[in-house]
Amino acid sequence: MSERALFDEIARIAYELWEKNGCIHGCDIEHWCEAEKIVVSRAEPVSVEKPKKAGAPRKTTTKTATKAVGAAPKARKTSGSAKKV
Repeated sequence: MSERALFDEIARIAYELWEKNGCIHGCDIEHWCEAEKIVVSRAEPVSVEKPKKAGAPRKTTTKTATKAVGAAPKARKTSGSAKKV
């Protein structure tokens, strides 16, 4: 829809809203904004959610492959609430 056609459609609907509300002056901005909402809602196609495509599997790396050779493993922390035997 061209800009001019869009403008004309909004103006036509805003005028209809003005007439329906009793031709009271001073509400032009409200009528225009409501007309914009109406025109946009008509113009936007309803989007249908498409299923996601399965992507290529990600390459996995192990932590051991990235560690330096000969490095000592980190010690695990124990919880303070556990009883020592």
